[in-house]
Amino acid sequence: MRFTARHRVHLPDLDLTAMIDVIFLLIIFFMTTAQFVERARAELELPEEKGEPEARAALPPLVINVLMEGPDRYIVGERQMGQVAVKELIDREIMRLREDGRTMGEFEVVIRADQRGASRWINDLGAYLRERGVWRWRLATEPAR
Repeated sequence: MRFTARHRVHLPDLDLTAMIDVIFLLIIFFMTTAQFVERARAELELPEEKGEPEARAALPPLVINVLMEGPDRYIVGERQMGQVAVKELIDREIMRLREDGRTMGEFEVVIRADQRGASRWINDLGAYLRERGVWRWRLATEPAR
């Protein structure tokens, strides 16, 4: 009886530890950045409107939340501030935009206002933006149910 040598195919051992580590790091990164996005949005009761399809701006918009009441009725990012501080922030953003050599058409402001609040705060903010040459601002709404 004659024995033949069998050719065994050796597959390389794959060490997946590094790939699994990278996956876990990506998961942690996306979970933490999602938390920052949620913190930037104040809990407001937005007016319901159909709205328009979302368009991509050249720069991320400056999001200003307008609360229903209180002396510091604006929230930008995680900071609650008054009207004077918001106007100073808008001026700084416009200056930074011009220093970067960008046009005013690339600057966009999104105003998220509580529908239970007075509209004069939105009107004052809109008038100030218009005085500064910002013609592109949006009022955030919720889709009608």
